[in-house]
Amino acid sequence: MAPKVNYPQRMCVVCRERFEQKALLRLQCKEQRLSSHSGYGRSFYLCLTCIDDEKKVTRALARICKSGDINYLSTQLKEIIADVRQS
Repeated sequence: MAPKVNYPQRMCVVCRERFEQKALLRLQCKEQRLSSHSGYGRSFYLCLTCIDDEKKVTRALARICKSGDINYLSTQLKEIIADVRQS
């Protein structure tokens, strides 16, 4: 019988569903700027299905980053997603 492997579970900040950590996009806000997680500090996760729902994501990002400039956060998210998809 093979041993049961438990992978870390994390929650998407938009849909609040739990997924394996490796299936999520990890981001962080520093000084009201959105960026990929740098390895230290607080971070949050987005699932791949929620990334495509721009309206819900921008609302969640505004809440997390404590920023009123939703257009700026949306633009930053699009740049990060483009970089991740190219990699």
